[in-house]
Amino acid sequence: MPLNRDAYLRLGDAAKLAGVKPKTLFEWRRRGWIATTDADGNEYPPNTPNTRRYLTTRPGKGLTLEYRAGDVLDAARDTAANPRNPGRETRVLVLA
Repeated sequence: MPLNRDAYLRLGDAAKLAGVKPKTLFEWRRRGWIATTDADGNEYPPNTPNTRRYLTTRPGKGLTLEYRAGDVLDAARDTAANPRNPGRETRVLVLA
């Protein structure tokens, strides 16, 4: 059964879906992320400036927020593909 990208998930479930810590979702919601595709899913050419996108949320029970699954997956994909992402850095071991 395919995932409904329009479904809303609690913070913990959304973080598990993206494979990140809940704090990362807070940051994506607060400052957004650099998208590598436009709204139609077309990839940006290399020399075209990318746009900043933000997570779609809605109020949950109490004071919590629920996160749209499609936005969480897009943010995880775009962040992993971003060459400036610290998680993509390459470490070189120098043996003397």
